[in-house]
Amino acid sequence: SSGINAEYGEVYERCVFPGEEHVRIATMPGAWDRTITVGSAGKSFSMTGYKLGWAVGPEELITKAQAMHQTVVYSAPTIIQDVVARCIERELSLKGEEEAYFTQLPRWMQDGCGILTEACREAGLPVVEPYSGYFMLLDTTPLDLEFDTSKVPYDVQCSKHLMEHHKLATIPLTPFFGLNKELSEKYVRLCFAKSTATLEAGAEIIRGLRK
Repeated sequence: SSGINAEYGEVYERCVFPGEEHVRIATMPGAWDRTITVGSAGKSFSMTGYKLGWAVGPEELITKAQAMHQTVVYSAPTIIQDVVARCIERELSLKGEEEAYFTQLPRWMQDGCGILTEACREAGLPVVEPYSGYFMLLDTTPLDLEFDTSKVPYDVQCSKHLMEHHKLATIPLTPFFGLNKELSEKYVRLCFAKSTATLEAGAEIIRGLRK
């Protein structure tokens, strides 16, 4: 409805798997004047230590975002801005070409996702398959693990258990929830933005989780 503005994070826009399409919220009818689209250099160029990004939108909203930016951002060093600017310039010069990073990145992410997805299915563990990004969701219900959740959420304890007993690093979901944490308590995140060797090692661990 009118009067509602949106700040929309599209940080995985360059990781959309081949065959899928990313649709920007700001391109939808009537949305441009009410939307700030946020991008991420860390996600777009696989440099997660570079806490730098950009915002695109109508002047009225961007001006307000700039005012807020001065009080909430703790570090945006010039050298990182220069590196990101050069990365963007390179991608613009290679747009659509095979050697462009934005051409290769989605393929790498899709291949990595495929390795973990196949292992989970072989182990009888349901997954929520993504069409973009670095992460997929694993349903831990079939593992039949039991924890006292009176103080610490199930998924937090499950992630700790998988690390300590199986050397498998996962990410709990409940810390991302304010309300309705129970909706995610049996799920953990798996990251597939890793080397093939690391993913294959993780896949082997996953296959053995229910043995």
